[in-house]
Amino acid sequence: MLLVLFYAEELKRDVLDSIKATDRLGKAVGSRSIERVPQGIKNPVEKSLAALVADKAITHAEKDEIEKLIDYRNAVGHQIHSLLADVASKGPIREMAKGLAKIGNIPEYRTDAVDRLRHFRERINGLYRTHHYVRTMNYNGLMFHAAERMFLADIKRLKAKVRSLWAARGAELKKLNAEMSLKGTGLENEWHPAGPWSKYDNGRLTSIGEEICYRLFDMGRSTLAVAHLSHLSLVSARKRRAAWEALGGKKRLRVNLNALPKPRLRNRYDD
Repeated sequence: MLLVLFYAEELKRDVLDSIKATDRLGKAVGSRSIERVPQGIKNPVEKSLAALVADKAITHAEKDEIEKLIDYRNAVGHQIHSLLADVASKGPIREMAKGLAKIGNIPEYRTDAVDRLRHFRERINGLYRTHHYVRTMNYNGLMFHAAERMFLADIKRLKAKVRSLWAARGAELKKLNAEMSLKGTGLENEWHPAGPWSKYDNGRLTSIGEEICYRLFDMGRSTLAVAHLSHLSLVSARKRRAAWEALGGKKRLRVNLNALPKPRLRNRYDD
């Protein structure tokens, strides 16, 4: 966001200076009769962008994007609390921010703002070759150069770290999805872990439910996966794992599910 503030201010200065300095020089040498953005005019940056479009130096689409980037710079400068509301530690704040974003009261954080601002700065700075604009010298870039280099290096390092963490999360999700899948286990339909044959009305596992849990542990499923698939609390799943280990774990003697008594199911009606 610091880079956005600096780049946007410099872009505004570059746009304004390209027109003002060129028109001023043209008037001095007699090649131009008026200055299109005289001192004290309202909305000078907007007028300068319109002049660049008139000179066919930039397109209407580029002008619109530059204006949106400048608006985003204003959001960074005046609504930083809104832009960062989604990283709040309290859930209600995030929900409030989400609701405000839907009705347009909170600007959207732009991850591409720095790259686009840098692109347009290079675009405007290169117009002296194609449209013979002149500019006045300033040392802002030199003074900010050390900080800019540090920020860009930090962003590059963080991007690499985020990509690495994202890849690790993707592998973890793939593993979890595989763990939650019952395809090919024989427990997809008739003996589904969350089926009505697995629990009594009071929530206690039936002998069938116990055997299904043990079979899931036989397959190498984690305690968390068994809790999720069987609709058990994590505490109950841990107790069931301890019982499975006491029976010998994967070396235990399997019980035929069809030989176990099925619980009597009550008819249930929904209004």
